[in-house]
Amino acid sequence: MTTSTDDTQIHLLKLVRYAARSAGVAGGKRDAAIREAHRAGASLRDIAAESGMSHMTVKRILERSENTA
Repeated sequence: MTTSTDDTQIHLLKLVRYAARSAGVAGGKRDAAIREAHRAGASLRDIAAESGMSHMTVKRILERSENTA
């Protein structure tokens, strides 16, 4: 028989799994939007300002996509 603590842990682990999967999808969509904006001529700083991240993070996302393409 499972205890209430076990049930709570199972529920929380399911939430963690869901959040991790959702973050992966959202991150992929964010990265695609960043690449598209950059291809259209937006600067790293403009993209960063709109996304709420630093221009260096935007640069790393773009570099990572270049290395995997």
